[in-house]
Amino acid sequence: EDVSLADQAWYKKTTEFQYEITGSKLPNALGVYDMLGNVSEWVLDQYDTLFYANSPKNNPLNTPKTLYPRVVRGGSYKSKANQVTCTIRQYSDPRWKRKDPQIPKSQWWHTNAPYVGFRIIRPKNQPDASVIAEYWLEVMDDY
Repeated sequence: EDVSLADQAWYKKTTEFQYEITGSKLPNALGVYDMLGNVSEWVLDQYDTLFYANSPKNNPLNTPKTLYPRVVRGGSYKSKANQVTCTIRQYSDPRWKRKDPQIPKSQWWHTNAPYVGFRIIRPKNQPDASVIAEYWLEVMDDY
């Protein structure tokens, strides 16, 4: 069955410049909803074009050393159709937090970027503590 991007994702052509209710489009071939569009996904990687030119094929994590720029993927309601893909890396910007009213500012709330979110996932089987520690990061202040 042919499924179009508009059937699976909210993006510039399919929404009125706002995020939409999750799960309201069709799932992808794996049965997962909202993998593309609506809000871009903030991911763990540090954005660095030099790293991607020679990154490893298996688990190509570019461990962050600074808070910015980080990678966002998947496109959002602001994206054109050709940007709504998990293969394009876009980068974060500290201006995304300039209106944060909290004191101190939030480490995760992007007040000026409602088109950015994150995905909560869990592995099918709980990894042991050493594997978890491998991915744990210290908080990096940006205020």
